[in-house]
Amino acid sequence: MQAAPLLDWAHDVLAARGIDIVGDPDETRRRPWSLLIRLPTSAGCLWAKANARAFAHEGPLIATLARLQPGTVHAPIAVDSDRGWLLSSDGGETFTGTDEQWTDVVRRYVHLQQTSAAHLDELRATGTPFLPPDRLLDIYAHYEAAAPGLAAAIEHYAQILTATGRITVEHNDLHARNVFANGALFDWGDAALTHPFLSVRMHGGSWRRAFLDAWSNTTPVDPVEIDAARRLAPLIGLVPWITVDPTMELRAQAVTMLLDALRGALQPHPG
Repeated sequence: MQAAPLLDWAHDVLAARGIDIVGDPDETRRRPWSLLIRLPTSAGCLWAKANARAFAHEGPLIATLARLQPGTVHAPIAVDSDRGWLLSSDGGETFTGTDEQWTDVVRRYVHLQQTSAAHLDELRATGTPFLPPDRLLDIYAHYEAAAPGLAAAIEHYAQILTATGRITVEHNDLHARNVFANGALFDWGDAALTHPFLSVRMHGGSWRRAFLDAWSNTTPVDPVEIDAARRLAPLIGLVPWITVDPTMELRAQAVTMLLDALRGALQPHPG
């Protein structure tokens, strides 16, 4: 992933807005799936990000969510959807607020999910992976050799989730370091369009109750649905790793952890 084309694009976008880059760009993070560069400009610090093809939906998705519910996500300045590039303002420090303030973040996130559910066609047009429960076996197929014998259980619990009809955006990596101090969510590269309860972070986090309460305040939520989603959530967690080099240590650790969680949740299968 080369920095020069991203920087040329950012320069052109900013020049068209009368903004100059006034110092040396600083490559702050490079991973196999993304590149992040800090740009000192006449308008303050800005950030240019390049995503690998499997994560190129991030910019268009954020732009769409920012339009649907302004303030809940950190809106980009510009997006090149074909190349997976986005340019953003500096969001400041990440979230370090109180438990009560975090609960408010969770409630706003749930409201975003509920609002977005009515705009599924627009969200699909961003290229965000569309993974309703009846496609969870497609994810499992990538990992079945490492965790055989789970297909029947996945199909069983997926049918429970399919019957609810819930499909919306799932951030797939929601934690305090992906939220700015003002409550705006960022880093949506792992996101998927799926059942909203298919979240490893949520089921394993202290905010699980706040999340489920926010959903149940507006729509009936069955404990059977929650249980099915908890068991299948690792599958959505596995999605971002499908295209990453399997020899990468970080990938190997994450996949092992998620497959262990999936096995533990699905064995033994209930009949």
